[in-house]
Amino acid sequence: MKKQITLIAILLIVASTIISCKKDTTSLKAQMMGRWTLNRIVTTGYTADETLKDPTKINGDVTYGKTSDYVDYKSNNDDQVEISLSGNKTIGTYQIIYSDQFTMELNDGNNFCMVNSLNGNQFQFTATINNRIKKVYYLSR
Repeated sequence: MKKQITLIAILLIVASTIISCKKDTTSLKAQMMGRWTLNRIVTTGYTADETLKDPTKINGDVTYGKTSDYVDYKSNNDDQVEISLSGNKTIGTYQIIYSDQFTMELNDGNNFCMVNSLNGNQFQFTATINNRIKKVYYLSR
């Protein structure tokens, strides 16, 4: 009888452990994770002086969408993000702030990001740099 009670207790512990280990699919980080194709970026807020000094700082709508254009939110413990624009890679970090906000620290500075829409195959967010430069990212899987 003692063996049966012990066996039942062990089975209950194993079953409750399996049930409690549910995969997180609803948090912002879980939904963002992985590689997204970068389709386009719409940029506003650069001054004429900034665009003259640095040709990479331009306002406008730039279309991407090739296999070399992507944003990859890594699942490692460092919370790294890798962005590839026309083959030029940038590695930075990201941090979740709220259920619809995150930051990305990239070579252009700290990007405060607000999620516009996110589902299984579309991700759109607006990144704000220095409280005036806005970049709207359009991603897909």
